[in-house]
Amino acid sequence: MLACIAAPLIAALIAFRERPYASPAGQRLPFYRVIGQIWREGLGLMLQGVGLSGLTAFASLYFAARSWGHAGLVMTAFGVGFIFVRVVLGSLPDRMPGYRVALWSLVVEATGQAILWGAHHEIIALAGALVTGLGCALVFPALGVEALKRVLPANRGSAMGAFVAFLDIAYGLSGPAAGLIAGQFGYAAVYLFGAVCALLGATLVVTARSSQA
Repeated sequence: MLACIAAPLIAALIAFRERPYASPAGQRLPFYRVIGQIWREGLGLMLQGVGLSGLTAFASLYFAARSWGHAGLVMTAFGVGFIFVRVVLGSLPDRMPGYRVALWSLVVEATGQAILWGAHHEIIALAGALVTGLGCALVFPALGVEALKRVLPANRGSAMGAFVAFLDIAYGLSGPAAGLIAGQFGYAAVYLFGAVCALLGATLVVTARSSQA
């Protein structure tokens, strides 16, 4: 908890020392109109967040129900995949269309969630967490780039705030929804739910790309 207190204080100190960019001039739209322009990208991000929420909330219970050890390594495996892709492939949204990056990332995330759902051994479940991390890594920057393209420069701050809010909604709703699913169908079903949501997100990305075109 001391580390959790120190980290945002350090971030605040860094932010205080930095010089802000000047806001671009131009027409500023009402917030609801900004949401109307980026909602497809936001929903894609929200559906991506379901898989991560299922890992953080239910992985330990899932492992305990299967009498597996090493549940603490689930988020480690996820983090290894996530950070690896961010470091090695983090420039992809600048080098190719963000929608394409997001589409394949969501497919990879769905694959990781499906591996978790069907795992019969803890090492397979950890592999599923790793693959989930590989898939989740670039969805935010890829869809964020595309969301910002939809609005004028003067509204990009509002657009980014609305875009991030979709992820917050995912974290707020996914836990209770997954809890209801786990209560009815078992903990493994949480990851089937995550896989379905990721595939729905991939479908939404395809429609968003078509609408932009």
